[in-house]
This record gives sequence, C-alpha cells and structure tokens, in this order.
Amino acid sequence: MKKFCLFSGIIAFASILALNSCAKAEINGNEPDNEEPGIEQKDYFVSFSAEINAPSRATDTKFDVQDNIGVFAVKSNGNDNKGILLSSGNYADNVKYTYNGSKFTSSNGIEIEEDGTKYYYHAVYPYTSNASDNFMFSVKQDQTGDNYTLSDLCTAHSSATSSKLVDLKFSHRLSKLIINLEGSNWPSGDYTLKLNNVYTNASVDLNAMDFTYGDRTGEIIMTENGNMSYKAVLPPQTLSKDNFATLTIGSKNYTITLNNSLGMKSGMQYEVSLTYNNNAVIVEFTGDIDPWGEEDDRFEDVVPDDIREDLDDWIPIYSGVNPPIVEGSYFIDPFETVHCEDEGVGGYDPGHIVNSMIIKFSNQNTSNNTVDYNEKTEGGNATGEGNGAFISGSGNDFTAFFNVTGATDGISTRTAVVISGTKSSSGISNLYYAFVMVEKGYDPDNDLMQEGVFRVFKDQDGLSVNTSWTRSRNANIEVNSKNYYSVFSNMK
Repeated sequence: MKKFCLFSGIIAFASILALNSCAKAEINGNEPDNEEPGIEQKDYFVSFSAEINAPSRATDTKFDVQDNIGVFAVKSNGNDNKGILLSSGNYADNVKYTYNGSKFTSSNGIEIEEDGTKYYYHAVYPYTSNASDNFMFSVKQDQTGDNYTLSDLCTAHSSATSSKLVDLKFSHRLSKLIINLEGSNWPSGDYTLKLNNVYTNASVDLNAMDFTYGDRTGEIIMTENGNMSYKAVLPPQTLSKDNFATLTIGSKNYTITLNNSLGMKSGMQYEVSLTYNNNAVIVEFTGDIDPWGEEDDRFEDVVPDDIREDLDDWIPIYSGVNPPIVEGSYFIDPFETVHCEDEGVGGYDPGHIVNSMIIKFSNQNTSNNTVDYNEKTEGGNATGEGNGAFISGSGNDFTAFFNVTGATDGISTRTAVVISGTKSSSGISNLYYAFVMVEKGYDPDNDLMQEGVFRVFKDQDGLSVNTSWTRSRNANIEVNSKNYYSVFSNMK
C-alpha cells in the first residue's frame, strides 16, 4: 500500500523577518560630513533610519564613527519592480553618507519630489567607490584593527515609499569565520593566525542579492575575537581542508588541516575549535552556527539545512529579494514525479503522473516578500491554504516556501511545500513542487512518510498555464481528514 501524508487543519505560517533589530541609527542626508550631532537638518533631503543585524560590526551593536555607506535610489514605475538597479542613471547613484556618532550625513543628500512619487533605496556598507548593480568587493587581507570592520560587506533594501523617513535594514552578505583555541595548555608567545589560499574578493549582484567568490586568492590574517579567539570575514566559498590555516606562536609555525572541507554560505557564521596536545595543534570541531542574519533565515525555518542540501539536487532554489509578481491561478498538468526519497517503500517511481492541480498565489507583499497560497486538485475543493508564505527570487525566477502544521489520523505533522518556477505571460514555466516531511508525532506503524523524506514533482510539459480558480471538470470532492491533501490521495 502506498503511504501518503495528509494535512488537516489550517496551514500555519510564520512571516519571519530576516533581520533582527540590534541598534538604530538615524541617517540624515544633508549635513556636511564633518558636522557634529545635533545640527539642525534641512527638511528637503530624504532621511533614513537604519537597523543593523547582530552581530553586525566590529562593535557588534552599532555603526562606528566615520563609517561610510553608499545609497542608491530608484524611482518606482508603479509596477512593483522592486527597484531594479541599473549600472548607472538611477535616481541617485552611490551617494556617500558618513556616520558622526548619531546619524549619517552627507553634503550631497538625496532630494526627492514631493508629489507622492515613490522610491526604492539600496545601501551598501562600507562605501565603495565602484559600487553599482554589479561590482567586485575585496576584503582586507590583513583584517587586524579597522580592516576587519571594512571587510564586513552589508547591504540594505527598502520597499517603495514616498516618505522622507525611510527604514533601512542591513544584512551581512559575506561569510564569517571564528577560530577558537580551546584549553589552557597553549605555549606562551605572540600569536598570529593566517588563512591560506582563500578567495579574497566577491562578485556582488545587488538586484539578485547574489554574493559569490571572485577571481583573486591569497592569505588573510585574522583579527582577535577576545581571549584566544580569532575572526575574519571572507567571501562565500569552500575552504580546502588541506593547509587550511597557519598558526604562528613566537617563531614556530603550526599547519592546520581540517577533517573535511568547509563550505561557507552568504550571511552565515562558522566556528572551528582547536586544541594543543603533544606539541601539535589538533582540530577539535568544525561546524556552522546561527545565521549571521540574512533572508535565507526564513527558508531554514521551513526546511532544515540538512534536508535543503539534498533537496537542491532535485528542485531549483532561486534566492534574491526581487521575485516577480506571481499573483494568479495556474494549472499544473501533467503533474509528473521527479524524485521520491521513499521510492519503492511508499513513494512513486520517476515519471509517474499524479493528480493535476490548480494553485493560486494572492496578496503578494513586495515589502516583506510574502504571498498567500491556495491549492486544490482539479474539480476538488481547496485542499490547502496559507497566509504570508515567503517568496524569494530575481528577474522572472522565484521560489515560494510554505511551513505547514497539522495532523493525520491523530499523528501531528510539520511539513513543508516548496514551489519554484519562472513567471511568464502565459503562466509559470518549469514549475517544480517539493513536499517535505519535516517531523511527525508518534507513528508506531509507520503509516506516514518518514521524517526528512521529500518528494519532488514538476509540470511535465514545462508550462503551468494561467487559469481560473473556479475551473472545474468534475464534481467537487468532499475533503476530510482522510484525504485532505487530495493531490496525493492516490499515494496510499
């Protein structure tokens, strides 16, 4: 008998902000760079409030005096285009603001029209003269002192607004590495910790929010992170386990080799712990810890990271904060099985066709990148709904994530649905649909899918056409706790 997962009850969603407020700094755009706090501001320049995600900067809680940011402004065309940046010719291009201890000021602030026109704002820290929609950012190879702060690339993006007081929320866009020296038996002497053969520059796409390593490699000297701890910021990349780092104590060098290579993602913080034993440095532990703070936090709340890594092989995941507008209803037919982790023990074989489905996106919020969702089999009642699902992407590509809680036959479940595709005038091209059993309650007879198991489907002909939510070929199907998720009702 085919096993299947059923949902009953209401889909529960958490519209989780990607950024946690840590400190607030008022940014004002008309004061000379060397002015002291408290100078009266001219009222025709746009102002900003800025929230920094912790741990954010060298001080971890706030901007530092003389920090510089670059601000871009894009006039809204009324089509919710998320303020796509051009390489040049935007309403404002990389206007430099300097923090004086209480606010960001500039002698050439951004002045907006007072006719209700809305603007999108993008900001980059630290200020980089070559910043644009696409640019190369380099971290400092010696990150001691102020150079650590100047290596911490942060960006912010606002929704369209006509307000003169605009909120900017900054997120980390590179990766942070911390190396801790554990134990009390380390020899005396001056310590220097150096990363070997790492990428030191990053390719930055401000529209897609894509941050990847560039084309230059070298060494990075880490800065102190408290007692017997060191830190560095570097582009997202995979660090080789061999000759990973060199620890110098006095005149003696110790080569550090990891147990495995270390893959580092944008906005994530990683730790490596070392111990000293018998005149040798030993890697005790490697791993990643809480996200540094970026939009992928919401994905990880829906799909755990270990499942995500496996899921990536079967469904495209589009990141970025500029997803297309996907509001509307779409008909998925034929609905083809791509991959079932439980193939042969409950899941379908690749190529098997399941019930066609109609899905609907509505109430898309372009500020928070959320969207409401409904689905049903053709001819059936709505089988699922949810408010505030998270949507990411750029250009015409998007991925939507839904966190689902419910119960089946008295067994509590937490599941996830992931939908990816490319929006077109005819509908959604190359639509993929993934269904994940994240966790379940007591199930001694294994009536439901196992935890961590996922199933992936797609529209076989490559186009899920625009349709009407009221479309129906058959009589409505009675939905109950036994076949609530009727798109998979033939998976018993």
